[in-house]
Amino acid sequence: MPLADYIGRYWTGAEVMYGVIIAMTFTSVLRGYPEISGLIVGRVVVAALFCCIAWGIADGMFYIWERSYIIRQENRIIEYSRSGERRGSALSLIGDQLDDTVLRNIPEGDRLQFYERLSQFLSGVEGRKKMSPREAATIILGTFLLSAGAGVFVVLPFFIIGDVGQALIVSNLAGIFLLFGIGYMRTLDRNFFSKVLYGFGPSSIGIIIAVITVVLGG
Repeated sequence: MPLADYIGRYWTGAEVMYGVIIAMTFTSVLRGYPEISGLIVGRVVVAALFCCIAWGIADGMFYIWERSYIIRQENRIIEYSRSGERRGSALSLIGDQLDDTVLRNIPEGDRLQFYERLSQFLSGVEGRKKMSPREAATIILGTFLLSAGAGVFVVLPFFIIGDVGQALIVSNLAGIFLLFGIGYMRTLDRNFFSKVLYGFGPSSIGIIIAVITVVLGG
């Protein structure tokens, strides 16, 4: 199953954004030092990559923790829905899960009726199985690849271009382009103009990082 089936489409794209932001934050310290030694450049680049790797693995562990918690909550709701005496607890837990979604736009009375109906349906279903080791490995591997891959995309120019200043410019452009692509892919609107417009939102993050480092004298 794709990673988005486990953590959602939004957070899948966010993992790439985090990797870009982390890598650009590291490489931005090289701005203003065109004569810096290759050894120091290498250390900064490697540090950026390892930070992206650590972030991806740590995020994957948090997603596993969250998913395990959600499965336990869902099983508890199903269990309570089967028990007439604990039907009120089931409705309360359902509200905790769904009140902060699009359903909050429904009047409270109508929403409660919907939850009662939902509880009736849940009383006849089986509980969810615990997360398998394969699912956990898929989540961690997925977040690792997205974050580390984004980091590699940003620092790659430093391995190809000898001039630090030029490499930094290409690196920043690569990061901004990748952020734009994430915004373009994440938009739900199929209109091309809307996709392009939405892509400028995430890409502006990379532009802001570059501008801030210049303003602060980096």
